[in-house]
Amino acid sequence: MKKLSLIFVLLLVIIPAKIYAQSAQVTPVSLEEALKMAPEQEKKILVDVYAAWCPYCQRMHSEVYVDSDVVNAINEYFILVRINVESDEMVNFHGNEMTESEFAQALQNRNVPTTYFLNHEGSIIGTQPGYLDEGIFSQLLSFVGSDAFLSQTFDEYRENR
Repeated sequence: MKKLSLIFVLLLVIIPAKIYAQSAQVTPVSLEEALKMAPEQEKKILVDVYAAWCPYCQRMHSEVYVDSDVVNAINEYFILVRINVESDEMVNFHGNEMTESEFAQALQNRNVPTTYFLNHEGSIIGTQPGYLDEGIFSQLLSFVGSDAFLSQTFDEYRENR
């Protein structure tokens, strides 16, 4: 009977946690799709440039991009695109066909992970290289997404929150 009770309690904890973890995700779209969707939805484009071998990229994907505050900020302000610096998958950027690797080079990407913030037309409005924990990253997403960066520094924004 104790085993049955323990199993029941575990199921009550594990199943809702798995459902929450699955719901706390943002599905990336292709670059071409993002460029079409962004003006229609009045959102910016968030480009996550990564490499499969990069441990910090893996942490960003498994820990940061699934955080509820990060997910909420992305859903509110952005359309997410993922670009693998070593991929030969083709992307279309305003009619220009190139590989993901070539697109990362066109962005002048030097490090992974790097986050690029693009306006709804696809022009770069900001870049953030390196790993950021979910607390800072969610604040940065809101700072850029809300256009607060137009009138204040990130430190001022954080102080006023």
